[in-house]
Order: sequence, then C-alpha cells, then structure tokens
Amino acid sequence: MSDTRDYNQETKDACNHKYAYNFDFEVMHPFMLRSFEPFFREGNLLELGSFRGEFTKRLIPYFDDITCVEASNEAVVSARRELNNKVNDACIGTSGRSSW
Repeated sequence: MSDTRDYNQETKDACNHKYAYNFDFEVMHPFMLRSFEPFFREGNLLELGSFRGEFTKRLIPYFDDITCVEASNEAVVSARRELNNKVNDACIGTSGRSSW
C-alpha cells in the first residue's frame, strides 16, 4: 500500500463514477447555500476543498475576499479559468500529490 495520494487522479471521472454529478450542482449546492446563509458574516471566507470552483461561484456575492485551498493543482488551474481570478487560491502540492 502506498502512502502517496494523487489528488489530480482522484478528481477525474471514471467509467463507473463521476467526481461530481449534476445533482450536486443543481440540487445540493443551492440547498447548502440556503443552509449556510444564516451563518455568513461579512468579510473574508476560507473555502477548503474548492475543486473547480462551482460552489465558490455561488459564494462570491456574499464575501469581500475568498481564499480557496485545493489539493489538486489541476482543479486549481480550472478554477482560476472559471472564476477569472475573483478569488485567491492555494494548492497544497504543485503536483497534486501528497504523502501523509
């Protein structure tokens, strides 16, 4: 067994599953946003595990500054394109790999 995880590989769709489904984007994201909204405070937000920024887009109207942390550098590159640099980002490993 290897102690190294390939976060880029983990975010890829496979023949028997997808990393994220339309249900996540169309049903769960709006539900989550409504659930979280009463707890929002003005100012900054730290989002952990932002993937490609789909949920992040929904958070932009609520916060002045958003910093996203993502393990997959490929997802960070995709999020940067999608979000047009509207948020700060950090990747925990430049290769998307991490040993724990």
